[in-house]
Amino acid sequence: MTHILRILSSGGLVMIPLGLLSLVAVAIVIERFWTLRASRYMQPTTVATLNELLAGGRFKQAVDYCRRNPGPYADLVATLVENRHAPYDELKQIMEDTARHRLHNLQRGLAALGTIVAGAPLLGLLGTVVGMIKIFAVVATAGSQVTEALSMGISEALVTTASGLIIAIPTLFTHSFLEARAGGIIAEMEIRLIDLMHFVRRSDEDDEVAA
Repeated sequence: MTHILRILSSGGLVMIPLGLLSLVAVAIVIERFWTLRASRYMQPTTVATLNELLAGGRFKQAVDYCRRNPGPYADLVATLVENRHAPYDELKQIMEDTARHRLHNLQRGLAALGTIVAGAPLLGLLGTVVGMIKIFAVVATAGSQVTEALSMGISEALVTTASGLIIAIPTLFTHSFLEARAGGIIAEMEIRLIDLMHFVRRSDEDDEVAA
């Protein structure tokens, strides 16, 4: 551990923002993994209960259930049932607006991860430039401490570059994974809601014909 700390400290002041970026990235990744669970947005019990209620044409009970068990999926189903008599295009627009409002936090933090992916290598490059400047300064003066000063400059250049890449590479892959997971949850919810939309409207049409 002491050896690692000594290596990191040789990177100079640029290591401070790099360290902060790494902490922010870790915090965002942990929070996103915890948040982006399918069960958080589409609890199996809620999905099964609402399917049963809607299949039986018990629309009022379905809305009451959604109100007692709030959540993104339940709120969207309640919106669908309450506006089921609206024209198709209007209903579709209402559902899209509601989904945009209720699911906006699925993408929260991903933009920050993308910024870290782009910013960490740039900070590493900055550290490399600073280290190279020190090397050229030493070569220009060529004093008695030239060897030690050269090694410090080279160390700073290499450590900051490596640190920037170490932060950026895993963050890049994690960002892509989390973005795909968020998209998967949205896609699954859209498929279920579209099926429910057609089913609810068809049920209403059948009731009108029967009446």
